[in-house]
Amino acid sequence: MIVLGVNFGHDSSVTIIRDGKVVFAIEEEKISRIKQDFGWPSLSIKEGLMQTALTHEDIDVVAIGGFIYRDISANEIKYSFFKDQKYKILEYIERVLSYIGVTLDRFRDANKKIFEQVIRDKGFIRAKLIFYNHHLCHAAGAFFCSPFTPDIVITCDGHGDGESFNFYLHDSSIGLRAVKINNYKSSIGAFYSAITQMLGFRPTRHEGKITGLAAYGKSTNLVNNFLNLFRLHTTQNIERFPFDEVDRYWDYYQLDSKLKLARLINLFTSESEIGVDYAKRYEILLMKIKELSIGYSKEDIAYAAQKVAETVIITEVRNALKQFFTDKSVNLGLSGGVFANVRINQMIYEMPEVDNIFVQPAMGDSGLSIGAAILADIEFGKGEKNIAQYSFQHTYYGPDYANQLKMFFENIKNDVIVEKLENPAKKIALLLKDNYVIGFWHGNMEWGPRALGKRSMILNTFDREVNESVNKRLNRTEFMPFAPSVLDFMMKTYMPAYDDNCPAGEYMTMTYDVDPKYHDILQAVVHVDGTARPQVVKKDTNPFFYEIINEFFQITGCGAIVNTSFNAHEEPIVSTPFSAYKALKDGCIDVLILEDFLVMMKN
Repeated sequence: MIVLGVNFGHDSSVTIIRDGKVVFAIEEEKISRIKQDFGWPSLSIKEGLMQTALTHEDIDVVAIGGFIYRDISANEIKYSFFKDQKYKILEYIERVLSYIGVTLDRFRDANKKIFEQVIRDKGFIRAKLIFYNHHLCHAAGAFFCSPFTPDIVITCDGHGDGESFNFYLHDSSIGLRAVKINNYKSSIGAFYSAITQMLGFRPTRHEGKITGLAAYGKSTNLVNNFLNLFRLHTTQNIERFPFDEVDRYWDYYQLDSKLKLARLINLFTSESEIGVDYAKRYEILLMKIKELSIGYSKEDIAYAAQKVAETVIITEVRNALKQFFTDKSVNLGLSGGVFANVRINQMIYEMPEVDNIFVQPAMGDSGLSIGAAILADIEFGKGEKNIAQYSFQHTYYGPDYANQLKMFFENIKNDVIVEKLENPAKKIALLLKDNYVIGFWHGNMEWGPRALGKRSMILNTFDREVNESVNKRLNRTEFMPFAPSVLDFMMKTYMPAYDDNCPAGEYMTMTYDVDPKYHDILQAVVHVDGTARPQVVKKDTNPFFYEIINEFFQITGCGAIVNTSFNAHEEPIVSTPFSAYKALKDGCIDVLILEDFLVMMKN
């Protein structure tokens, strides 16, 4: 049984499950080199089939994350697949028609047939085609990939299939069951994205900058003004409802709609991927927060946005836990783009009602492909409705590209000095001690947005000024410090709230308070609010990376190093040795480590 999971919205991605095991997963951007690549992930499919020695004809099921064929027109489907500009104008025409109330049902009815024909044309001649609800895919990725069994799964994002904030319980006979559903009219994710856009950043991409900037702000009346955009209240539990009736439900809180219409022109500039109603409401929201924010600094706006997001989410999570679990603390699975917010994840973890959390490492829409693949494997294969066979031990499911090294060294031999390292871990540790900025390239690529010691830039933690100097090299504008990779046995020393059983720390999905005694030695990775976002490094998960940090610990007494993603600003994380070399040539790093080779420019 072989399943191909696909997301082809923004952050398009591919997952392959073979005989009940995840054997390959990657985002299209890492191969295409186009940040947040949108469309059919043809390069990822090609690479995945090659890495797993499969062909198109071997695929039993193509599982797509999201009921896309019910949301968008036939023209938009063609545009998504082929990225042909002649289809883009037809998409705009339909947006305008829908905006003024004209529906094109004849397109909707034909969409699934179009998908099926395109799938066949692409070589999947015997594969079954299946679509799964957007948030159910998020939930599946959080539940089944967790190393423990979550009692409840929470998904939260901008929107997907008309929903934005859902709660799921697991039933051993039927699988995941949505017990609370929030539609996109009241999306905290859309609110946070609107703040991101208003402050001059790109929504769905730069929300992390707002989280970092918030620590520099202060509490003002804007907190209450933003909070008044939402109505927090309880409501009757909703177990399930037809997708077509989603607009009839206004669940726990809803956006204030004092502004009646958005300007029509904004339909053409909206960051909304699909759904005219969503685009219209987003523009109304954007106009409203601009009005409320007049006279406030960027820092105070970011602070207010983060505070409101925390308040809304913690309130709703607490209400749900009271409703479903009256006599025990619980384990949570989290997914959806909002749970890229590491401060919110820390606050959830610190709730007295919560024992443990697992955040799907690809919490954004790239994670839809793994959720869809798991759901299909369970439905059509021999997969069980539990976590035993899918739970993550690591995220290293991407290609390794080791087969390119020989050709790479042949091509660049006249420009570089190459040294085969006899004791690579110790040599790298000494370079770190001597303040080198190292591009580290080793083994299979990480799944998800975080660099976790396979495609990482590494340096020591001793100087806060490296945040500015390295970001300048990379053309980045960041408000967060770099993240640390920390030896597992030193985590409790540096961050006392850490628990060995909590997997969130292994994937840089949560912040911890850093013991003030270690702020100095860890100054490059401690934020102004006293927190850090660690990757806990374990010997059995990434032995080479562990050995490097352990050697550094033996030399310096510090059990942590800086780990930032190996890419320049607005570029995807490097993939092949050629993309890693480009960073060396451009001066982003001092030296490049390719497996156990050290590479430096001659001049």
